[in-house]
Amino acid sequence: MPYPNSPFVENFNSKLINSLLVEKSENKKTISNDDLNKILKWLCSSPKLTSIRVNTLKADVEKALQTIKSHFATSQPLKMFVHPCLSNTILIESEDISKKTFPKFEKEIIVDTECGCAVLRGAHIFAPGVLGMVSGCQVDDNVSIYADIAKKCKKGLQKVYEGQKLFIGNGRVKMQRHQLFGKNITSSGVAVEIMETISGCLAISDNVLSLGHGLLQNLPSILCVQALTPLPGDVVLDMCASPGNKTTHIAELMKNEGTLIAIDKTPRKVNQLKIRCKDFESEVFAFQADSTSIVEKENHLNSRNVTDGPPFLAETFDKVLLDAPCSVLGKRPQLANRMSENEIKSYVPLQRKLLEAAVDLLKPGGKMVYSTCTITLAENEGLVAWALRKFPNLKLVKPDLSLGGRGWTGSSLTDEELNMVQRFGPDDEVDSVGFFFACFLKKI
Repeated sequence: MPYPNSPFVENFNSKLINSLLVEKSENKKTISNDDLNKILKWLCSSPKLTSIRVNTLKADVEKALQTIKSHFATSQPLKMFVHPCLSNTILIESEDISKKTFPKFEKEIIVDTECGCAVLRGAHIFAPGVLGMVSGCQVDDNVSIYADIAKKCKKGLQKVYEGQKLFIGNGRVKMQRHQLFGKNITSSGVAVEIMETISGCLAISDNVLSLGHGLLQNLPSILCVQALTPLPGDVVLDMCASPGNKTTHIAELMKNEGTLIAIDKTPRKVNQLKIRCKDFESEVFAFQADSTSIVEKENHLNSRNVTDGPPFLAETFDKVLLDAPCSVLGKRPQLANRMSENEIKSYVPLQRKLLEAAVDLLKPGGKMVYSTCTITLAENEGLVAWALRKFPNLKLVKPDLSLGGRGWTGSSLTDEELNMVQRFGPDDEVDSVGFFFACFLKKI
């Protein structure tokens, strides 16, 4: 459904979203239309802040800030500064485009919605994201960029696309048609360099980040690792670790002292994880495994070292991060969402299995952080309420640094418990993606 007051177009079913924000019960209450419209509008807009986490194992934050600033010295003045509460995080405010007029060029580029969302968050256009390019485009030509909202554009289109499309910005061509389309062509690299977007978000290239030893990372993702408080000498488990953004942050806070185990399910993701850890000089033991099945139930492994990999004995880890697979409904901006209700709800059983394994592996007195990048009650407050009922040895605690909002009503959590979890939504001061995390201590 089009949202009349948003510059972004979405394919959301408001009744579906409504049903996912309340818990099934006899006295179930739906959220108000005003609140629902606010959530939809927020989901279909871009965050006003871009956050970069500096790898303090390799770089000084102030020097990294100056390096990144110098790259944009010829552009308009930018509000770029170190976060007042997170000493390893640089924030960049988006340009105010409310009064800006964007030129529309005759030559156009069509990208898929995933690529379009990335552009609106500060990415350049890489070759795989290009669906169509008007014939005659040459390197360094100015082009207007559109996202294929209806998913009807055929790969390799060479004329102006007449389907449902959304203008997202302007750029400069860096690759020609023959480099992008054709039989047996697997293109890579930047195809279009972004000059301006309707989100006002600054386009930052990977080489700029590497100069500053930084990583684009959403602020709540940084905060949830801070909440885990990994310390030098800890034995820590990251259960669903790829691509390694949070893993490298854990290693940074541990100062590479202790034991950090990272797990992911597929070989491709584990390889991606290892590359990220190598780039960040993070000392991590990475293993391919299904984290629902990494607990040794028979206690036959007393002589085995944790660095040998799974399965692990119960009560092995001081800290456990469970950044769970989820429906990703907190992603911003969302230009389209075609997930069914059944598909969205399928994540809860998996999340419960993962959390059960996490509780088994956590030492008494240890800390666990559960997080998702979605907005549904069942995957967030509902999952926390289930965990507290299922595991009497778990205690919900509030993180030392609380920059998010309280949990949403609609689950069985008490007011006190809702104040302990961290939810990032349209009413919170931190304008970021939709995100949720909760901290638990395992009672002794």
